[in-house]
Amino acid sequence: MIALFFVNRRWMEFVFGVVVPTVLTALAAAAVVYLAMARMAAEVNDIDRRGIAQVVDVLKDEALARMGLAASEFSAWNAAALDEGDAGLTGGDLRLPAESSRFFDTLLVVDAEGMPIRAFHEGRAAGPDGIGISRADVAALVAAARHEPQRPATGFVQSRLGPLVAGVREIEPRAGAPRAGPPRYLLVGRPMTGTEFTAMADALGVRHLAFGPAPVGANAVPLTSAAGTLLGSIGWEPRVSGTEAMERARLPVLGVLGLLFVVMGVLVVTIWKMMSGLRHDETAARHAASHDPLSGLPNRASFHQRLAEAYAGPDHAIAVLFADLDGFKEVNDTYGHDVGDRLIRAAAAGFRALVGGDGTLARLGGDEFAVVVEGGDAAERARGLGESFVDFLDEAFDFEGRTVKVGCSVGVAADADGRLTPGELVRRADVAMYVAKAGGKNRVDLYDAGMDADRHARATLAAELREAAVSDGLQVHYQPVISAKTGSIAAVEALVRWIRPAGPVSPAVFLAIAEEAGMSDLIGTYVLRRVARDARAFGGLKMVVNVFAAQFRDPGFPDALAAILEGSGMPPDRLELDITESFLASEPERARRSVEALHALGVSVALDDFGTGFSSVAYLRRFAFDKVKIDRSVVIDVIRDPASQSLVQAAVALAETLGAEVTAEGIEMAEEAEALKEAGCHELQGYYFGAPTVRSEILRRIARERQAAEQLLA
Repeated sequence: MIALFFVNRRWMEFVFGVVVPTVLTALAAAAVVYLAMARMAAEVNDIDRRGIAQVVDVLKDEALARMGLAASEFSAWNAAALDEGDAGLTGGDLRLPAESSRFFDTLLVVDAEGMPIRAFHEGRAAGPDGIGISRADVAALVAAARHEPQRPATGFVQSRLGPLVAGVREIEPRAGAPRAGPPRYLLVGRPMTGTEFTAMADALGVRHLAFGPAPVGANAVPLTSAAGTLLGSIGWEPRVSGTEAMERARLPVLGVLGLLFVVMGVLVVTIWKMMSGLRHDETAARHAASHDPLSGLPNRASFHQRLAEAYAGPDHAIAVLFADLDGFKEVNDTYGHDVGDRLIRAAAAGFRALVGGDGTLARLGGDEFAVVVEGGDAAERARGLGESFVDFLDEAFDFEGRTVKVGCSVGVAADADGRLTPGELVRRADVAMYVAKAGGKNRVDLYDAGMDADRHARATLAAELREAAVSDGLQVHYQPVISAKTGSIAAVEALVRWIRPAGPVSPAVFLAIAEEAGMSDLIGTYVLRRVARDARAFGGLKMVVNVFAAQFRDPGFPDALAAILEGSGMPPDRLELDITESFLASEPERARRSVEALHALGVSVALDDFGTGFSSVAYLRRFAFDKVKIDRSVVIDVIRDPASQSLVQAAVALAETLGAEVTAEGIEMAEEAEALKEAGCHELQGYYFGAPTVRSEILRRIARERQAAEQLLA
């Protein structure tokens, strides 16, 4: 009985929750379609009626225009006969032009008051009042012709023959002869007979076009005499094109509505099946909730559940591997999220094959993966998996011609006897992974206790560095760049320094921390603002700034730089930005766009660290650099290594061919400076010419050089 109750309840819910709303929706759709068609038919009928009415009006105007032309032509052809007076005017005396005579069959000669003098109909004479023409209408046309003598007057005139289409023109005397009496007027016309309307009906394609005295209605055009009297109307039988179209469309529409009901029926059946298969759907939903949709791997929740199950098992030897893809953000930014998703799927497939049955692989989110390894030697097996991950990603991926290269930083933490909590084990693996990333990336690190202390120290330095950047606690020192030709300072390079109360921090340390903590843009912007502010004090010297790779990657960097220059008043052509070869090697396409944007701004761009092992010549040919800066690693051997000397000479020759200058960096001895000068370098830089120092000191040196130069000239 209870089972029957639930079955009936489920059936009633289905009927009233699905069937009834579906049927009502279908009926409403049918009603909407019918009403829309009816309204459309009515609008089409109305448009058709207005169109025919406009055409009838046009034809009326054309008939009047033709009758006026006929009056003018007839008057010209019969000027002699018409000018003979009443006695000489007979039907046989009149000549009918071929083009005009087709348009009229009635002719009258009237005086200036509109009184008929002579009348002809169908070529035969009629009495002056033989056709019963309306004198008021004729008088109105005569008045119009008298008002504009050069143009015929036209209009509709009432007569016994019915309404006439009439044209009136003044009869001119023969050439050279004086007018014999008062002016007379010629009236020609044609009744609005059935033949006229038949021709109009043929032209319009309408039925039963006719003239009648009935009042003007929806399907009629009024006909008014020259004196303003309503003569009747031209009416027609409406074509009701919209109604006819609706009739023709009725069956297809009914077919569509029938199909709609069929679809609704199929929908009802489908919903019933969906409700019947709800248990299966719930199972699928649970699977989706526990797996990553992109890679198909277990997600973060499944990973933590599996780790908890491992701790609950009898074997407490557990290791956790954390892997993070190096350079994944740059792939997303450069090639788009579609390529990034394909990279995640490819990496996940490779990792799954490498792990096999040796552990549980999961994707934690973004570009982070994790593996739970259980059993004997869990730590060593996890380390081996991490190394296989690194080796797997050592090969670049090819996605439809796009070569994508990423690395992998792996951290491993182990719990041999189950003394740790799952959360602590995960934390240690995460710490080890970040140590691997900070230590150079593309490597595997196993957690040890010293990592926590190092990470804490780095986190403390990062917090202090951020505070120093925000509170103007950093310093910008300047190192002179010497012109090889004149020996004087040609530019100054800005170098950021951090001097804590406890002592200075090496730039190699705090700049690495800045990149790791995502503060590259903050520090870089700080230096640019200081340089732009100090530029005025250095006169016209070039200001050189090293820019982080993260700044070049930012599409908004050129706009931000333009705002800094505009706010400080520093000319863009006084700024030189140095970009490293390592950034060009990792992201050549993005680097090209960045260099083009900076050149458009008016800023110079230099290739830094030339000769450190990348394809420098290829970069010089591909990018329009303004300057090439030879690295210290080449300069140090220039006085004793012929290969280094040849490299410098080749770099100078190539740069000059491409329109760029060459600066040699890291010069520490006079012999190095002389050799590089002889090799053709345009600028020289290094501790031999001066170490980086505060602004005031470098300004004093510049002032001394200028004073010495002035004394020499004096």
